[in-house]
Amino acid sequence: MLLKNHPIILFIDRNGFTLFQDTMTTIPRFNFTPDLVANLDVISKTQFSSLIATFIQINKIVPSSLAVILSDNVIYVKDLPDSSEKSIVGDLHSNLAIKEEEHGDEIQNFLENIPFEEVLAKVIKTDSINRIVAVNKDLVMTVVDAFASKGSGIESVTPGFMYGKNINFTEGLTKDNVRTVLNNLETLRVGNLLVDQQKIVSPQVAESEKSPELAVKKPQSLRQYILIGIFATLLVIFVVVYLNLGASKNPPSNKQIKNSAVNDVNVPTPIPTLPQAPITNSQDDLKSIQIKIVQNPQSEILTDNLKNSLLAKGFQNIISDSSPSIPEKSSIIFSQNISTDVRNIAIEEVKKTLPNAVISESQDVNSTISILIGKS
Repeated sequence: MLLKNHPIILFIDRNGFTLFQDTMTTIPRFNFTPDLVANLDVISKTQFSSLIATFIQINKIVPSSLAVILSDNVIYVKDLPDSSEKSIVGDLHSNLAIKEEEHGDEIQNFLENIPFEEVLAKVIKTDSINRIVAVNKDLVMTVVDAFASKGSGIESVTPGFMYGKNINFTEGLTKDNVRTVLNNLETLRVGNLLVDQQKIVSPQVAESEKSPELAVKKPQSLRQYILIGIFATLLVIFVVVYLNLGASKNPPSNKQIKNSAVNDVNVPTPIPTLPQAPITNSQDDLKSIQIKIVQNPQSEILTDNLKNSLLAKGFQNIISDSSPSIPEKSSIIFSQNISTDVRNIAIEEVKKTLPNAVISESQDVNSTISILIGKS
């Protein structure tokens, strides 16, 4: 496991993921936004995958072995009671087989109450406790597939609690945490949710299909029952409201209406504003900004036009870099210390050449603007 050079350790929490590779000097972070991921559910898989691909390209992540570690706030866990003394004796696989037989219904009820169509799930033994662990398969595999499309190979998906007190993940992924992970590769193997998935399928399926699966797909009938229940509840509410309206024969007086209107007026709560980058008009700022244009061999003319346009506005430090891969959409990525007026100048000029460019921000503070020329 993780035999390749420059292995990748990726830590997923509820708000995004952080990544370590020894080729980088920092640990970059990818933040989830509501249009990409909401309540751990993937909203737009195509856009999500595209932005991760851009993240990989911007941070120059080298294809390698990938180990995914899951934060406690993205997994669902249930401890299984130790009701049999014989479960302490024997090898790990026989022990889990005993637990699966004893707690099959309990495991399946737990999995069916998880609010996702498909989950990665496994019974894991930690010390003397057996736990059923599950995570939204769509979320994890969308991230994994984006890295796989760039040449990396997935080795494991492991819950962070497997490291016990050896690692504190409250601050996310740190170099100390990574060092502990790389020194305890056996933990990645034991807690890997990608293997032994046949341990948590329903008894009926287990008898008819012995082939292991990477996910447990919940029956469609459960969703149908839920939808029917919601529809029936809404219908009852509609009938009650209709009857109450019919019972109110006498319309309220004008005085009552006025009093009601006055009572219903609420003082609006001030909406907090996000901090903005400082605004400046100094031409010296344009000279200090480094602009990096990532192009493909077919976009040399666009690159030249873009350079000339930016030079005319006062930018001086402009470099270009060729890349064989072409992203779907062009994008402008600002480091977070770029001021508002500089952003506006850059966006105005880039949009003349790349009108459909997507605007985003990185976590860097290196006064850099990266421009990726894509297919559109």
